[in-house]
Amino acid sequence: MATLKTIRKRIVSVKNTQKITKAMKMVAAAKLRRAQQAVITIRPYADRLQTTLDQVVAKSDQLANSFFIPRSEVKKRFFLVFTSNRGLCGGFNSNLLRRVETFLKQHTSATQILDVDVIGKKGRDFFRARKRPVRNFYQEYADSLPFEEAVKLAEGMLQSYVQGEYDEYYIAFNRFKSALSQDVQITKLVPFESKSEEKKESVRQLVDFIYEPTKKEFLDKVIPLHLAAEIYRAHRESVASELGARMSAMENATSNAKEMIRLLTLQYNRIRQAVITKELMDIVNGAESIK
Repeated sequence: MATLKTIRKRIVSVKNTQKITKAMKMVAAAKLRRAQQAVITIRPYADRLQTTLDQVVAKSDQLANSFFIPRSEVKKRFFLVFTSNRGLCGGFNSNLLRRVETFLKQHTSATQILDVDVIGKKGRDFFRARKRPVRNFYQEYADSLPFEEAVKLAEGMLQSYVQGEYDEYYIAFNRFKSALSQDVQITKLVPFESKSEEKKESVRQLVDFIYEPTKKEFLDKVIPLHLAAEIYRAHRESVASELGARMSAMENATSNAKEMIRLLTLQYNRIRQAVITKELMDIVNGAESIK
């Protein structure tokens, strides 16, 4: 049976933990406001680039561009996975990584190669534990990814795609919905997927752009920019999702600590009452024996 001293120590320990989880929740909430604003800012920009690219391609059936033509045989796929450096954020990392691992297992065979680049320590540790090699690991990009670095990643993808190093490129990240909800997204970046024929037909009816100097040169500029915007957007979504998940997890941990303190205090009072009752009984019995 637990002693009063042991229970007092547990109550003090849980109270200290509660202070930490409450502080972590407040820090995550403060950072979440800025991260959420960054997501709101980048989404219209990335969406507009996507729409512009779709309109140009829909009106250019004869345009020969290797980034829009799927390979006849897909043998090599590449994944860029966005995770965090720190834990204590609920299922933020585990939900994403399980989905990615399931996808990799379904598409791995003797004739297919899948390489993975990971942003964040949690992703690296996950794949290392499963003996899956990680080609590149970016720890410094987990919290902050400058747009210039996203441009470099995009240009590297496009260059290696042209050289035939990979046949498809994917990104995997958590899309921010709210502080309580995130969606796991696995998106193909290259080759670019065209719209359905019905949507293409509606786009063809729009007035075409005027291109200077040429449509091809315009696409050569817009495609890397669009890809960089998608990578940068995925990072912003991932950061906001991580902070939302951490805030929610720490709120639940704080509530659980409060409930545990209540139960331990109740247990402490019961044991203390039993000890006092026993002492009183000993006193009464001793007094009776003297008579």
